[in-house]
Order: sequence, then structure tokens, then C-alpha cells
Amino acid sequence: MDAAVELIQLICWIEHPRREETEFFLVYRKDCPLYLHKEFEKLASKHFGRCAARMARNHDVGWPAGCNMLAGSAFIEMSILRREGICQNEAFLLFEPDCIPLGRDWINQLSAEWDRVSALGKEAFGHWHDLGYPGGLHMNGNAVFRTTFFDEHPTSIIGAGTMGWDFFFRDQFLAMSMDSNTIFQQWNRYGITYEQLVEIQKGGVRPALLHGIKTADGRYNAKRLISERFCVSA
Repeated sequence: MDAAVELIQLICWIEHPRREETEFFLVYRKDCPLYLHKEFEKLASKHFGRCAARMARNHDVGWPAGCNMLAGSAFIEMSILRREGICQNEAFLLFEPDCIPLGRDWINQLSAEWDRVSALGKEAFGHWHDLGYPGGLHMNGNAVFRTTFFDEHPTSIIGAGTMGWDFFFRDQFLAMSMDSNTIFQQWNRYGITYEQLVEIQKGGVRPALLHGIKTADGRYNAKRLISERFCVSA
């Protein structure tokens, strides 16, 4: 849970002044400690116009079943939040605690990319990851999706308990999405120095979001990077 709290703290530190039209939602498993969603609500309410913490409606543990159930719950919850009028935006970023923002304007970059992608008729964008064998190309689930995704594709969540949901539905997701330079992945990476983080690029540009960093140095060095290069006071 430390990684989740540290990421929440990092995002809230980046986002000042308050973003009135931006929403921040947390979907957590029922076995998470109570302090997680309380800490989230305390921090996020100060920096975002709308925020909410909801317990996942589906539950399992381990990989991939635990991840699949949690992601499926997030899609369902976004549909409910939209119907309740709490979610008022047309797209959302689904992300895990091993993601880190890489710029002061990371949300603006993702928002602008959504405008471009949706104008092309697509319903999602993220990092297309090729495993290096036939059928191995898929879009990683840390991605931006249309808020109505579950309403329109109710059978394209969770998947089998033998593989990750994003890989299980890879053909559907590739057809409806685009690879984007704003989201990059270095899957299951342990350790990243400040100098290495500075050099991160995709398609010749710095991405807005980096996924896959499993250690706290990623969040620490992201804060240093943003503080030193994007004029956010520490």
C-alpha cells in the first residue's frame, strides 16, 4: 500500500492549483487497509474538483486473477460514477501504483491526446507492447479509455484467470485503440536512477506517463525531475 499512497501524494503534489474539472477516483480491494481510501479522500479532495474512493465489486488475489478483478471493477465503477453524475468527463486514465507522471502538464498531455484519438474514432490509447512472438502484440491496460467503455463492451473486461485481462482481450483492444507516445512501459522494472529517468523517451519525445516501475526510486526521481525541470516547488 505504500506505493499507492506515495503515488497519490506525488500526483496531488503536482496538481496545484486545484483542477476543478479533473476527477480522481480510487478503486480498492476489500482487503486493503482502511487508511488507504481515507488518505486518498483527504489528499485528492484538496486538488481535484471531484474525487471518490470505491471498494471493488469483484475480488480475487494474486496475478492474474486479482488484477483482472480489480480492473474489471474499475470499468464498472466508472460507468456507475458517470450515471451518478460524479464523473463528468468522457475519458479516464486507468493506472496502477507502478505508474509515474513525467511532467507538470501530464494530464493536459493525456487530455489533448484523447481529443486527437477520439476524433479518429478510437475508444482508447496507451502503450502497444510486443512480446516478440506471433500474437504477442497487445495494449497494456494502463491506458486511457472512453468512460462509457463498460456500457458499450460489457463482455470485454476481466477475462480468463490464466492471463492478464489486457492480453486476453488483445485483439478487441488493438482494433479500438491507438499506440501513443504519451504512455510508455518498462514492464516489471526494479530500480531507475534520476539520470535514466531523464533519458526516457518514446517516439523521440518524453511520455506523460511511465508504467512498470516497481520501486520507490521511480516516484522519488519523478518528483525531482518535475521539481527541477518543470518549476514545481518541493
